[in-house]
Amino acid sequence: MPALRSSRSLATLEHVALVSTRALSVLGLFALMILAFITLANGLLRWLVNQPIAGVVDVGALAIAIAVACCIPVSLMERSHITFRLVSSINPRLGRWLDLFADIAVVVVLVLMAWQFWVYAGELAATGERTYVLKIPAAPFWYATDVILWIAAAVQCVVVALDVGYLTGGQTAPERRQH
Repeated sequence: MPALRSSRSLATLEHVALVSTRALSVLGLFALMILAFITLANGLLRWLVNQPIAGVVDVGALAIAIAVACCIPVSLMERSHITFRLVSSINPRLGRWLDLFADIAVVVVLVLMAWQFWVYAGELAATGERTYVLKIPAAPFWYATDVILWIAAAVQCVVVALDVGYLTGGQTAPERRQH
């Protein structure tokens, strides 16, 4: 009975994390759509009346950082990154252990990235850095990007927990996407 409860808990954790990360990715895609609309409008205005929209580059630089960061957690949760399956095809259990090791390494990298983004945003806040044309403060956007990177690190910890649960519970982990 405990194994069944554990299996249900893992499935619930995975489902909640997947739904949450997909919602976050929608926010990122929304930011990209706004950027695409502004870029299109800028190009049309430049072409039709020779009057571009001031600050498109400013908005683009800030929106793209958040948009990309919003898509990282879902790619981690869906395990849609590139993987090599040579060891798994020879020894599936060893392949699962290597996947776990790689997942832990990704957590470490994400934590280091998030920490450095925090430091960078702090430097921007301390110097009062603003965008060139619109004079938008840059630090809040980099802090937002940093928060999303911390969310990505937390999501990767969920991936590690799922891998550990499946590995130690003797259950078959869901197949990772093949790309």
